[in-house]
Amino acid sequence: MKTLSTALLANLITTNRKKLSMTQQSLADATGINRSLISRMEKEDFLPSIPQLEQLGETLDFEPQTLFV
Repeated sequence: MKTLSTALLANLITTNRKKLSMTQQSLADATGINRSLISRMEKEDFLPSIPQLEQLGETLDFEPQTLFV
């Protein structure tokens, strides 16, 4: 069974967010996800729900299924 890799997620969010010159707050505003939860995801301390993961994928241009290993 595949599981969501928190390390891949954290790296992807941080890298893509910085590529787009976004702050955690601007990403929060764009996705509707609380800024503190984005911070926790970047620290591998929070697993997003599927809708949150889909919203992050749309905003940061990645396919959520690539995070499952």
